[in-house]
Amino acid sequence: MPSGDCVLSFVIDGDSVRCADGREIRLLAIDAPEMAQQPWGARAREELLRVAPVSTPLGVEYDAVRVDTFDRDLAYLFLPGGDMLNEHVVASGYALAFIIPPNRRYEDRIEAAEAAASAEGRGLWAEWGFTCRPADFRQERC
Repeated sequence: MPSGDCVLSFVIDGDSVRCADGREIRLLAIDAPEMAQQPWGARAREELLRVAPVSTPLGVEYDAVRVDTFDRDLAYLFLPGGDMLNEHVVASGYALAFIIPPNRRYEDRIEAAEAAASAEGRGLWAEWGFTCRPADFRQERC
């Protein structure tokens, strides 16, 4: 279960948020389109905001690696009812599973959420024209 708290103060994009205490958290195990990947980046951000509006208290759970090279916390975030925000964004189809070992605690859940979103044509999977995975976009491969 969550080991810390974050009161949401700002949604940066579909997989990164800022807490009221100033921490920036990158949601583990998911990869949402970059904001420059329009309109998909904005849609991913809007979906995250829809389920976790500003001021939402979130539970924070860390995995093996807690901080990335950009000094962001790496975590799974939990909504007040207990649902995992990371999993929700993938299940809605607005982010992809993006597992980077050793952070694999919820790998099966996240990958199952992506498979279901893809099979049911939700979010990005329903969008004509979404052909460039966020990781490839960052590397300027598409």
